[in-house]
Amino acid sequence: MKRILLPLSMALFACHAGSALADDASCKSGPHPLPAGYEGWSNPSPLNAATQAGALSVSRLTLGHAATIRLAHTPDVHFVERPAEPGGSVSFSGMVVFEAPKDGTYRVMLPNKTWIDVLQGTVPASSTHHQHGPDCSGIRKMVDFPLKSGTYTLQLAGSGQQDIPVMVSSVP
Repeated sequence: MKRILLPLSMALFACHAGSALADDASCKSGPHPLPAGYEGWSNPSPLNAATQAGALSVSRLTLGHAATIRLAHTPDVHFVERPAEPGGSVSFSGMVVFEAPKDGTYRVMLPNKTWIDVLQGTVPASSTHHQHGPDCSGIRKMVDFPLKSGTYTLQLAGSGQQDIPVMVSSVP
């Protein structure tokens, strides 16, 4: 049985890796229009992440519009609540705040596997859905959270990049 599973696993991996390379090649052929609801991703504004709760008021993310967030070295960040995956001493982290104007589902979008926590005060929200972004969009991670109206802290932890685009939008 092991002799069958190993070649089958390798073949499936090769097919998946081959399709990923083909997708990368087709994405480099020029600009690709973003699907409806993702337009705010295409023109991010610069935003410095807060490194402590007291500085969150100036690190405000606009709903439906991406920001290229400048993160700090993880050891310099004093999180509101310690993330489950804080990252190491060479990673980057930070916090921003956003407003949920009404009860609903909100989606956090990132270009990489940076750990995210959404907090109201010190209480973490539970995610309900994880997925990849649209092809050729640069969005690699999307996580949905059911939120009540209010102000939320988005904690970003363990990024391998210091500057990353981030967008939060409501899900219709």
